[in-house]
Parts: sequence; C-alpha cells; structure tokens
Amino acid sequence: MLHHYCVIIQYSSKEKKTMVTHIEYLSNELWFSIFSYLEAHDLFRAFINLNNYFNELIASRHLLYNVQFNKNDHSSFISIIHCTSPEILNRIISLQWIAKPRYGFLPEFLNKNISKFTRLRALKIEIHPRQTFLICKILPELNSLEYLSVKSITIKALLVETIFSISCLHICELINSHVMRNIECSLVGQSYIEVLYLTNISIDVHSIKESFFDHIPKLKRLELSGLIQTFKNLSSWITNQILIYEKVPIIKLKCKSNRITMVFFEQIQPIMSMIKYFSLNIYVDIQDEILLENLINDWWSIIEQIEKNNISIRISKQINIADTDKQNKFTTYLNMLFSKINQSNDSCKITWTQSECPLYKFCAEIRTS
Repeated sequence: MLHHYCVIIQYSSKEKKTMVTHIEYLSNELWFSIFSYLEAHDLFRAFINLNNYFNELIASRHLLYNVQFNKNDHSSFISIIHCTSPEILNRIISLQWIAKPRYGFLPEFLNKNISKFTRLRALKIEIHPRQTFLICKILPELNSLEYLSVKSITIKALLVETIFSISCLHICELINSHVMRNIECSLVGQSYIEVLYLTNISIDVHSIKESFFDHIPKLKRLELSGLIQTFKNLSSWITNQILIYEKVPIIKLKCKSNRITMVFFEQIQPIMSMIKYFSLNIYVDIQDEILLENLINDWWSIIEQIEKNNISIRISKQINIADTDKQNKFTTYLNMLFSKINQSNDSCKITWTQSECPLYKFCAEIRTS
C-alpha cells in the first residue's frame, strides 16, 4: 500500500509531490523499523529505484534483511545483488527456503559467499542427503548463527554432530521428511543449544543417558514430533525419563496418532512427584471411546496428583450416528468428562471443543520447573 501511495504521489500534482517530502521527513530509524517487517524481495520490489531518498535508505549499512526464497526468487535475488552491491549479503540476518527446494542452489550459494554472511542469525534450509558434507562444511563458518532448521529425506549423524558443535547456536530444528530415523551420535565437546526440535527423529535410546545430556547442559526444551513409529521405543525412552527431567525442564511430545496416549499414561507414574505443570491436547472421534474411558476411569487419579494441569480435548465434528451403541457410549463418556470439568479446581483447567482432525492428535507437555 505504501508503495502505491509513493508512486502516485511521486507522479501526480504539486500538492501530492509535497506529500512525498513529508514522508521523507520521517527519521531513518523509523524507516528501518518499518522495513524490518518486510521480506527482502518485497522491500526491493516496492522501494528500489523509487527515488534517491529510498535508494540511500536501502543502501544503508544499518538496514538488515530477512530473505525468503521460493522456487523462483533465487534468480531475482541474484539480479538484485548485481544491481546493487555484493555487500548486501553482509546485512542478511535471516535466510530461509520456503518452497520445494531446488537442491544445490542454496548450499552452493552459501558456500560461494560464506565469508560475506557475517551477520546471519537464522537459517532455514532443506537439503538432499548428498549435500550433507557440504552443509557440514558451511555451518561452522556462520559465526553469528543462533537459529537453525534443517529438513532432509535423511538426517545423518554427521549433520547432528556438526550442528551440536556450533558454539553460537541456541535453537535447532531437525526434520526427517521421509520416515522415522534412529540416530546414534558421538558428541564431542559441549553444545549451547537451549531448544531442540526433532521431527521423525529419535536419538538412539542407548544415547539417552547422563553423558548425552552432559554435552547439552543448557538445554531447556526438547520437543519430539512424528508418527507413531517415532515413539516405538517410547517405553525404553520413558524408563530414562527421570534422568531426562532432571536435565531438561520442558519436554513436549507430539504424535500423529492418539494411540500413544495409553502408553504415555502407563509410564508417567514414576515421575509424578517431579511434574509442576502438565498440558495434554488430544483429538478423539467416535472410534476412541476406549481412550475416553481410560482417561476418565484409569488416568484421572494420575492427573489429579499433578500441581497444575491444562487438558484440552478436541472432539471430531464428524460423529457417525449409524452405530447407536457406540454413539451412546461416546455420549456417556462425554457427560462423565463434563462432570470432571465441573468438579475440577483452579489447578486443573479442562476444555473441550469440536474441530477438524489436526495434524497431531496427541500433544503432551511436561514441565518440572
């Protein structure tokens, strides 16, 4: 909108030309603040070559860029660099690929210009497994990198070990896009990662021991997401939970199946005394009346022991009423749930809503501090 306003007022009457001058009276700092909300391509398309004033603002070393690539943007961005200055790379603080990758371009582009990305703080990238070695060569050179998200068909141990060695990195997300992968890591030295997200990745259960967490002493949040297969070793993982919760204050599990709920509650009892806050978000439909029955009759006594709870149950909008017996059972359990809601005290917040099926049917978060 501002772009069209500036174009109109630049080429219209004298009164409107005066308004351009008024816009230019805004401080550079205010314009930099406004520009910080714009993605680099949008910023260039809207303001570059608009007039000398905006060209000088865009050329200023104080203006930092957030760059997003889709499948076509990389060529236009290269053109912008040639039209302006290669020094623009020094001012990129966030770089991400948001569409299906053209494998090779971004890693090669980073590798070719690695010395210029001196202020890059956030990188989101999707790579092919054959690019693992190249990206492992690049990452240690990014000395300002604080956030990293890597997606690949196969996340290799070499990549994990390289990432954990980046001293400036605080937030890391690893996404295995194909199937669940079990990774055995040999970590050397200490990582400063504070938040770790793993999707369809399971650090080998034999690695989940004290020595593993000694390498990531600042880890405050661990989040695991994926299919039911991602948690096929959950029983073994839970066995080590007391150790995990002594080391990591926030653990979150997200699964595409709610079948993991039963296993979760069966194994949670050993750490009950450690839990300060518990959040559960599950999705159920008419086929899940056993899940509701177990939640109400078997697991409620466990939930009530926790200091603070937040339970959210989403009910399917598509309730099949053809099976009368199932419908009656489902309704009975819902009524029992409503009763629990009415009886819950201030420490236990329970809500239910009707919704479409979400990506993750089971989300549980446990905090020990």
